Amino acid sequence: MTLHYAGPKPLISAHGIKFDPNKEDKFIYFGFVVELIKALDHEYLEDKPYVATVTYSSHDAHNIFSLMQKYDPLLNETITERENTIQSEIDDEIKRAEENCLLCEEDRDVLIKNLELLRNYRIPRSINKTVYYSGITTLAKIIHDRKISYIKAPILRIHSHVFHSIQGVLRKLHPPMDSNLEIIEEGGHLHVRLQMNSF
Repeated sequence: MTLHYAGPKPLISAHGIKFDPNKEDKFIYFGFVVELIKALDHEYLEDKPYVATVTYSSHDAHNIFSLMQKYDPLLNETITERENTIQSEIDDEIKRAEENCLLCEEDRDVLIKNLELLRNYRIPRSINKTVYYSGITTLAKIIHDRKISYIKAPILRIHSHVFHSIQGVLRKLHPPMDSNLEIIEEGGHLHVRLQMNSF
């Protein structure tokens, strides 16, 4: 399995293809997710804060995938299931386009060609999303098992996005974990902090 950046979410219609810059490929978050996993998964002394320096450049796609597999032994199966699902979804979209009576023949043909053209674009995006949420689930489990009270990072879009995703998965744990995402100032710099309320 080779992970790679696919690009933003495509918006496909009978009139063309647009890309939504607000729906970025999850691949861009992999470096931070991996760094968080490595920084958080260790033994802790009670009431002692830990600081980790995050460096994104040290991970290639192969290393990222290997680390994710280590924490999620079923990742390959999940990816295969997701790939089959997205293939079926695209096939269904094409079938619906073929049966769409509201479109003229020319528009129908354009829509079908656009859906088919973007098939190999959408599949890697879907796989990246699957790998991303595998990493986020791993982080939520580490936070729960290690009883981590908070995580803080400089306020960057990547950090905020990953923390927000972790917060969503924490809510789905059994029992759910309550948390707050907040912006704080320290030493004249803004940080985003994910505060766990259960510990």
